[in-house]
Amino acid sequence: MIRKKRTEITLETNVLIVRRTHQSRPIFCNTCLSSVFLVAPDTAATLAGVSTRTIYRWVELEQIHYTETPDGRLLICPRSFPDCTAQKKR
Repeated sequence: MIRKKRTEITLETNVLIVRRTHQSRPIFCNTCLSSVFLVAPDTAATLAGVSTRTIYRWVELEQIHYTETPDGRLLICPRSFPDCTAQKKR
């Protein structure tokens, strides 16, 4: 009886799609000194590859750039992520 070996390879990919409405526009980040699209904490967590709690911790420690809107929403500047993700790996 001849036995055959079977090798199965599974590839998984992740795709992140950030949809902006036609009404969205860049907001000036006072720390970056440039106009950027600020994101909500849950989107920031996905982009940075960390938990939402980590985003809030970084905000509390002022490790990332953020602003609060007049209605109380927190918005995060994605340009500040590389500094924090490098610190996370240490």
